[in-house]
Amino acid sequence: MTELKFRERIENAPDVYSFIFEKPKDFNWIAGQFIQVTFPHDNPDDRGIKRFFSISSAPFEKIVMVTTRIEINNGSSFKKAFYGIKPEMMVECTVPSGKLIITRQDKKIIFVAGGIGITPIRSIILDLDNNNKLQNIDLLYSNRDDNLPFKNEFNDKKGRNSTFNIYYFINPDRISEETIDKIFSEFPDCYAFISGPPGLVKGVEELFILKGLPKESIRTDYFPGY
Repeated sequence: MTELKFRERIENAPDVYSFIFEKPKDFNWIAGQFIQVTFPHDNPDDRGIKRFFSISSAPFEKIVMVTTRIEINNGSSFKKAFYGIKPEMMVECTVPSGKLIITRQDKKIIFVAGGIGITPIRSIILDLDNNNKLQNIDLLYSNRDDNLPFKNEFNDKKGRNSTFNIYYFINPDRISEETIDKIFSEFPDCYAFISGPPGLVKGVEELFILKGLPKESIRTDYFPGY
C-alpha cells in the first residue's frame, strides 16, 4: 500500500471532479492503469470504504489524479465523503495495475470511451502526445450530454496532430454499426481500447468483432456503477 497526500479538487464538468494528489517519489505507473483507494468514513454503506479509480493523469505530469462522477444527492457514502476530502489529508492506495496500456503502435489505434470511462484514455492520450506518438489514432467519445470532461484538452491535441481524429457522440447519438460505417468506409486493422459502462463496452466490443477485428486486438475497461 502507498499513501497519497491530497492537494486539491477540480470540477471538470457538472458532477465530474478530479482529485489531485502529490506523487510519492517511488510511485510509478503506465498510462491507462488504475489503483484501489481506501478511504475510511463514518457510516459506510454496503459498498464499503474502497473504490477502484483509473489514474487520469499522465506520468509526466508528476501528480496522481483520479477523476470521477459524484452526484452529491444520490451518491454512495464513499463518494460523499471523498468529495469532502481536505488538503493535506492522506489516503491509502494500491500499487497501480491494469492492462489498458499501449504495448505496440505498429497500426491504427481506436479509443472508445463512454462517460467517465474517458479517464484512463485521457492519461494515455496525453502520454502519447508528450512522447510525440499521438499518430494514426481515433477517439470515439460518447457522453450523456455535451459537458465532456477533458474535451478542450483533446481538441488542443487534435489541433497539433493531424492524424489524431475525434468523434463525439452526445445522447441520443450512439456508437452503432451505422455510425461506425459512416466513419470508416472499411473497418481498419487496428488495436481497440474500450472503456466505460458495461453495456457500452460489451456492445462496442461485439460490434468490432463483427467488423472482423480479432478479440485479441481489443482491450477493455469496465466502469460499473460510477
